[in-house]
Amino acid sequence: MGNTSRHIDLTPRERDVVRGVVAGWKNRQMAQEFGLTEQAVKNVLSNVYHKCHVRNRLELAMFAMRHHLVPD
Repeated sequence: MGNTSRHIDLTPRERDVVRGVVAGWKNRQMAQEFGLTEQAVKNVLSNVYHKCHVRNRLELAMFAMRHHLVPD
């Protein structure tokens, strides 16, 4: 994939969840913080994994940092 940045079209809610993953939050913490159910967080994560072509939280966190999806 390389280090080239590419545009990832994430919704504001998806960006919130990505920030939560990078911060190390569990689904329950994100649900409470963002006023969602845990199932809603799982659904958002599934969408984000698909959009970013990753399989898990670690890959998502690394992808988010590499592609500047979260503030430094």
